[in-house]
Amino acid sequence: MKYIKSKIVFLISLAVFIACVEPYNLEVVTTETILIIDGSIDDATNDQFITVKKFIPSSTGNIRYANETGAKVSIIKDGKDQIDCTYRENGYYYLPLGFKALVGSKYKLKIVLKDGKVYESSEELMRATPEITGFTVKYDPKGIKLGENSIGAHLIYIDTKDPVEPGDNFMWSWKSYEKQTICKTCSGGIFLSSPAPLGKCSPVTALAEAGVEYDYLCQGNCWEIYYSQDLNVMSDAFSQGKEIKNRLVVSVPFYQENGFLIEIKQQTVSPSAFQYLKILANQSQNNGTLVDAPPAALIGNVKNINDNKETVGGYFMVGNSKIKRIWVDRLDAKGSQQYYMLGRKENYEPASADGSRPPFAPCVITNTRTPLKPVGWPL
Repeated sequence: MKYIKSKIVFLISLAVFIACVEPYNLEVVTTETILIIDGSIDDATNDQFITVKKFIPSSTGNIRYANETGAKVSIIKDGKDQIDCTYRENGYYYLPLGFKALVGSKYKLKIVLKDGKVYESSEELMRATPEITGFTVKYDPKGIKLGENSIGAHLIYIDTKDPVEPGDNFMWSWKSYEKQTICKTCSGGIFLSSPAPLGKCSPVTALAEAGVEYDYLCQGNCWEIYYSQDLNVMSDAFSQGKEIKNRLVVSVPFYQENGFLIEIKQQTVSPSAFQYLKILANQSQNNGTLVDAPPAALIGNVKNINDNKETVGGYFMVGNSKIKRIWVDRLDAKGSQQYYMLGRKENYEPASADGSRPPFAPCVITNTRTPLKPVGWPL
């Protein structure tokens, strides 16, 4: 049999646990068409959703995903109450607005595809998560390794208390807000504010031939949003009922001398979820490859109830969250070498003689940028 080496994107979405949006690229040797079902529910007020997609292998090695439309997706609470999801687009099925999972309740995911196949997850208990009791912020001029080099970063260590009960494994994630001044970059062209409201980059042959990139200032306030890129999980095997001290959970590059806001999320996860995340962390953070691991590592807690031999990717997780917001003024890093937000120094379009150019660019709301002042921003 000929095996096809394709990259599988795990849609653990970082709305799932990390609120990030960055999937993990892992290599898997497979000829199977694999259904990937992913989702996480918690007690937050943000949109909550389940993704249902199919990974389709290709002899050319190209990645192809098909969105599963027309499925019936629901959450079963405590074995009796059914909460139905609504399909929007791109394989995303959303829970009702305002839905919040409750600590102490059990939840199971059920999916019925158009072809009648039925999939169910294991029943997951919503466990209580302890508060973050303390934190320490340190600036390290070599805090983050980039290949053979290192860059300065602020490292944040937290303290918490592990419950006495076994099975309360921990997961940490974060997102940071940086004040952004550049809202548009045009490669080989200039920015035009028309058509409104977003404007566009208009190509200029001379700039394209010279490889010029021009940056444009934001029209009003704008914040860039960065997310944790690593899965940070810990077993409670040696910490039951004890304090967890100085756990490193955040590494933020020194982008600028202005301060930043960090939002740390602490969650407890079940033993099976911990094992799944640990495998995923090892595979994605050790060269991002599954070459040394069997395809079985893909299997999460969702099964075809009539065919237990079918490989189903993804994981359904339930997690109570505790959030800690910290303002870091960066005064301890002034004068240090910066790592630019754009990956390079800004290059602004020269001003025209009549002052009509360059225009400002709008700050467009995306998962990585917002014109709305973040909760906890002090200024």
